Amino acid sequence: MEIDTFESLKTFIQLISCAIAVLSNSLLIFLIITKSPKKMGTYRNLMCYFCGISLMFTTLDVIIKPNIYSRGSAFFMVMDLRNRMLPRRVEEFLMSVLCGCCGMTIYGIAIHFVYRYFALERQGRLRIFKGAYQIFWFFVPIFGCVNWTFIAGYFFAMNPISSEYIAPMLQEKYNLPIEDAAYSAAVFWPLNEKGEKEFHWRSGYGLINLVSSMTLSLSVVIVMMVKSWTKIKQLLGRLESKFSKNLQMQLYKALLAQTLIPVLFIFIPFGILFTCPLLLIDCEFLSAPITIIYAVYPALDPLPCLFYVDNYRNVIRDFFAKRNKAKVSVMTDDQVTRNIYSI
Repeated sequence: MEIDTFESLKTFIQLISCAIAVLSNSLLIFLIITKSPKKMGTYRNLMCYFCGISLMFTTLDVIIKPNIYSRGSAFFMVMDLRNRMLPRRVEEFLMSVLCGCCGMTIYGIAIHFVYRYFALERQGRLRIFKGAYQIFWFFVPIFGCVNWTFIAGYFFAMNPISSEYIAPMLQEKYNLPIEDAAYSAAVFWPLNEKGEKEFHWRSGYGLINLVSSMTLSLSVVIVMMVKSWTKIKQLLGRLESKFSKNLQMQLYKALLAQTLIPVLFIFIPFGILFTCPLLLIDCEFLSAPITIIYAVYPALDPLPCLFYVDNYRNVIRDFFAKRNKAKVSVMTDDQVTRNIYSI
């Protein structure tokens, strides 16, 4: 695909995804506040917080309009600074924060699973999610964002070694001079003065940080997911109210689906993107799909809750049912009117 065609398609997808993300996340926040059962407790605050992360994610993606690319021993996120109004430093910082949104998301998912397990466990540990304790849990995803922002802005910051390595790629792939680009790049095996490959430890340290944070988050998710599923099977076998059983299953299914999306759209593709260049495995073919995936993710994230939680799904279903009835009523009235005048 020609670069101009791809850029037009990417911009279109980013705008559509942003519109869907803003609409769906705003709707979910409204439903969480107005239609959530009381038994959800402070979990409503976490859900609203997670929606806010998605809104921040999609807004920055539309502003930055990044391209994600990998070739040889490098992967990077790049933005075209031509026809930009903001100072270069500001644009570079916003791009680093966009990278940080990934860290914010994966830590947010882990917190969700910890909360859901404590809720199922019913040993009173949910008290650490109430009152002033909430500040700590809200700060954890912010820490993830700050950490990934720091990685992008320091370990993967623009430097002469990275610029020399990726400049030909930018010119060839995007017709973009390095002087007109801002990027966050990891270059693992640049050439030294002798023309030999030499490991770039600054990029290596950044990768260690990235992989460690992703591994920590994914480990918490897997452990809590298994524990939660075991606990749910135990609870369903006890004499509990039908409403409680149903709500627990709804929230767990929503959380499973809400985890499957970032696993497929963030953990797996970016895990491949991060490690292949280190091993000198060319994964250039993933560049365009990952760029699109990065834009689409915030639009998909709220859908599991809207689909699986009855209190939210029923409101949406009733809304469209009323609209359909109104249309049928109008059509019937028109038909009666035509019949009267035809007599």
